[in-house]
Amino acid sequence: VKSSPNQTRVSLGRSIAGMAHNRALLAIIAAAIVLLLSMLMAGTMNVYLFMDYFKSKEAMSVAGLLQTACTLVLAPFSAVIAKKVGKKEASGVAVLFASLVYFLLFFLRIRNPWVFCVFVFFGNLGSGLFNLMVWAFITDVIDNQEVITGAREDGTVYAVYSFARKIGQALAGGLGGYMLSLIGYISSTEHVVQAPEVIERIYSVATLAPAICYFLVAMILILWYPLNKRRIAENAEKIKALRAKA
Repeated sequence: VKSSPNQTRVSLGRSIAGMAHNRALLAIIAAAIVLLLSMLMAGTMNVYLFMDYFKSKEAMSVAGLLQTACTLVLAPFSAVIAKKVGKKEASGVAVLFASLVYFLLFFLRIRNPWVFCVFVFFGNLGSGLFNLMVWAFITDVIDNQEVITGAREDGTVYAVYSFARKIGQALAGGLGGYMLSLIGYISSTEHVVQAPEVIERIYSVATLAPAICYFLVAMILILWYPLNKRRIAENAEKIKALRAKA
């Protein structure tokens, strides 16, 4: 009895070579790491932004709730959007929109925390859509790996992607603290009034860093990640043909 592509064993060398040539895998890893760096650093910086720049704990709590609200708003529609528009197409535009929102925040220098929260809500809608879809991207990447190697390597691709995300989380862990040190933030157990220029720098980093990172993610998805809606359909046909021959 012939084995199916799902049962075909592939050598480690061939598997690694396939992943090295899998542009979709490399692109989605890069996009996910940059997104993680942005989100984790923004999470750190926002604490100091609301405490020192806006001086509003209430607004900080609302901003956190709005981030959760974005996920709840997007969740019922993400699958429909992916099916009708395409994951690459929808995510690329959505993250580019998020970048635009944060560039606007950077240049507008908003002083009202509640207005800032409204802008952040719309920014989170853009980044949140990609964040919801990212694991669905991996399914397409696995299909692409099967087209390249002729073998189904779900576990290997998931493991490589998950490991890359862990590296991204490790890199981002101390990034917020490093940025605070770089802009001259004084950390103390006692109450310290930060210099006006330091407070302005906190705002700049909290808005410009996500703007740049989201722009990079959008460019990776639009220009580097190859699996658009048409290519995904072509891969599905190729896999069907591979399995028919088995």
